[in-house]
Amino acid sequence: MSSENATDIEKVQFGKRFAEVCGTFEPARIQRALNISYQAAKNYLNGRLPDTRVLLTIAERTPYSIHWLLTGEGEKLAIGRGREDTTILARQISELIRQEVASAVRESVLSRETDLSRPKTIVLRADEIKSETPKLPVEASE
Repeated sequence: MSSENATDIEKVQFGKRFAEVCGTFEPARIQRALNISYQAAKNYLNGRLPDTRVLLTIAERTPYSIHWLLTGEGEKLAIGRGREDTTILARQISELIRQEVASAVRESVLSRETDLSRPKTIVLRADEIKSETPKLPVEASE
């Protein structure tokens, strides 16, 4: 493989990692999240390395390791380094919601003697939802 091909592959891999860190492949959303230009967001998704200011913003707002983002090596998440108000990515929020809903369904089914072969509807009322600080990283164990 030529070094040019290796560089192209590295750019594609970086773009994928960058999108994962940002939680989207949409340049407009990345533009707003990182306060950068639309073109810069497109460039980063296409493999160009961000400048220091953007890397610092990512480090402050996400739990991802900058080393992993840049190289694809090492620990993906920089545990214990994030601030209390670190932005939670949409993907992580979706996973937390999925886990909470699954837990509520399990509790509901276990707390009642019901016919499990019939479809059920679970209603979560806003006053029953508790507020908790999520523990990062969120990894599906199922």
